[in-house]
Amino acid sequence: MSMRIVPPAKVEAEEASGLARLVLMVLDRIARCGLSREELLRQARLDEAQLRDPDHRIPISAVARLWRAIAAHTTQPTIGLRLGKDVRAREFGLVGYVMVCSKTLGEALTRLDRYDRIVSDALNIELDAAAGATWVRLHVQSPLQALRPAADARVAALVSVCRELVGPLQLLTVRLPYREPPHTAEYDEFFRAPVEFGSLATAFLVSADDLERPVAQCDETLAGYLDHLAQQLLVPADDRPTVRDQIRRRLWADLPDGVPDLTTLARGLGMSSRTLQRRLRDEGTTFHQVLVELRREAAPALLRDGRLAVSEVAFLLGYEDPSSFQRAFRDAFGVSPRVFRRTA
Repeated sequence: MSMRIVPPAKVEAEEASGLARLVLMVLDRIARCGLSREELLRQARLDEAQLRDPDHRIPISAVARLWRAIAAHTTQPTIGLRLGKDVRAREFGLVGYVMVCSKTLGEALTRLDRYDRIVSDALNIELDAAAGATWVRLHVQSPLQALRPAADARVAALVSVCRELVGPLQLLTVRLPYREPPHTAEYDEFFRAPVEFGSLATAFLVSADDLERPVAQCDETLAGYLDHLAQQLLVPADDRPTVRDQIRRRLWADLPDGVPDLTTLARGLGMSSRTLQRRLRDEGTTFHQVLVELRREAAPALLRDGRLAVSEVAFLLGYEDPSSFQRAFRDAFGVSPRVFRRTA
């Protein structure tokens, strides 16, 4: 199920934007490159309070100002590569979590392709199958297209996450959207693949065999937290789990990909949809009631924790878009998700 993610609030007359954590990924590494975080924030016209708000979205114009300031204050031509080459999946928030919880690298990249708008609507990840391989293309809106450090950081970060998921990864080709620089040794060392400069887009080519490689178990902070929450929400009332309990477990796993239909859910439980409906009636409930109940229990806990943006909570609970989640939450609790978070 494809989900259209709408930013939780308008930013500068619908200007494209991304979650503040994307900027944090850069700034949290900037000191080791000898740059002043405070000066870069000043030139980008950003402040720490904005960056620490999980719901805040940074407009692409501010991101471009930040990268221009980085380029102006460094003599390191490969600074973008250095800033992106040790990024971890958890830094992408919920989208990183669902990548970690995927079965294969191909599934992880497909989920990133599907839900990249949660992280940023200025960046689009596109998968383009070729003979025996797939191109992973990183399209970005014009204010960032010509900035070499930004392009390097984007592709290095995604390659780093892929290597985190499956271990050593032999890319077939890497394409970068600017002229070949005088020195390329650092690119060769990091990508360990032929690098083509002057391309129309940033991209890398992954073999079909590597896409089928299983994702290794990762002990991520967010994953551990969500697993702990699942244990609290999904524990059965007694030693004999009911059909309602079984549905709650399946929903928790499936909701990030959208609400499953009754037929699919029933098939996963080894019964027909008619049998599933009858057994739920015997327990005095319906599929819709189980879904509403699970969402009402999970939403407050996710918001209180504060690690996820409201748009990410909406995604995790299978809502079509953040505004649908906000309406449902207000109906259930009398306040908006953001007001609840501030007062919880």
